[in-house]
Amino acid sequence: MRVEAPERRRVRQHRGMTARRRRAPLATRAVLALSVIALAGATFLVARGGIEPILSTLGAGFASAVDRLTATPVPSPTDVLPAGSPVITGPAQPFTRSSTVDLHVTLPSEAGGDPGAKVRIYLALEGLSPAPVLDVPAGSTNRLIVPFELTVGRNDISATAFVNGVESEPSPIVTWILDQEPPKITISSPRDGGTVGSASAKISGATQAGSTIIARNRENATAVSTTAADDGTFEIRLPLVSGANKIMFSVTDPAGNVAEDSMTIKQGSAEMRVRLSASLYRISVSKHPSSLQLTVLVSDPDGDPLPNATAFFTLQIPGLAPISNEFVTNANGRATFTTPLVGTLSTGNGQGTVLVSHELYGESTDRIGLTFVK
Repeated sequence: MRVEAPERRRVRQHRGMTARRRRAPLATRAVLALSVIALAGATFLVARGGIEPILSTLGAGFASAVDRLTATPVPSPTDVLPAGSPVITGPAQPFTRSSTVDLHVTLPSEAGGDPGAKVRIYLALEGLSPAPVLDVPAGSTNRLIVPFELTVGRNDISATAFVNGVESEPSPIVTWILDQEPPKITISSPRDGGTVGSASAKISGATQAGSTIIARNRENATAVSTTAADDGTFEIRLPLVSGANKIMFSVTDPAGNVAEDSMTIKQGSAEMRVRLSASLYRISVSKHPSSLQLTVLVSDPDGDPLPNATAFFTLQIPGLAPISNEFVTNANGRATFTTPLVGTLSTGNGQGTVLVSHELYGESTDRIGLTFVK
């Protein structure tokens, strides 16, 4: 059978349809390609925590999604972090009498690369909030020495650094206390012009806490120093000579201010004081008690109780042999001797005696009279 050739018009129509069918797969492949790209981009963003861009992309349309998913990733802008804080070197002790001090400031390392870096100094007076008082350019160094004028009283000083235009957190606070007043000194004991019975004077007083006190006795060229306690009190024991002693005081407070004062102390007897007493002074020989007690009270030349002194008691009673015994004074400077009254007592006068000895003050004695009646 002979097959007739198709008409030319039909051939052109067929070729057109074939061409159209061939163009359709190209468009489909393009869409599929874009879908693959979109899927890859979505997978990348999900892995990087980018699920929100995907959701917003779907809402904005397929074309926008393709643009976003195929675009080069750009980091989102972040806030500039504050620069590191500077450090001010604090003083060895806060008190000073100089109205100007040098602040040694160390800047954070970031300041070295910023020509516009600077330090801002803040001052807080007692009871007030910090306030900026001074701006200093950092220049090309990370260490600055900043002269600073203090205000009388407490000065709490801190600093911030400006790096790349951002102010840092404040530095730790350092404190100076400007004190230009001489300290006051009060002597509470002994009184000026008073007399002490010991070879040295125990001088008590008060001044500014932490002050150094030097006491000099002009008469024997001796000097003793001490430091006032946290409450300002102090105590010095200074050797004396017999008669009047001119005592000079020099007081230096922690800021370096100096005050002077003087007093006169007279040195009298350097003997310890001994006082003897009895439980009874008038005793009936017919109805006498079972015992008799002697007590001695010993004090040093300043009048303070003297412990560890040896007391040798002797009791003489008419009709009996002398009775003796030895004791040592306690922390209150007291020693007691008790003896039983045994035997036949006679009327008349008796006596109690004590001899006290101490390694520093030597010996001293006292006696009392006793009366024995019917």
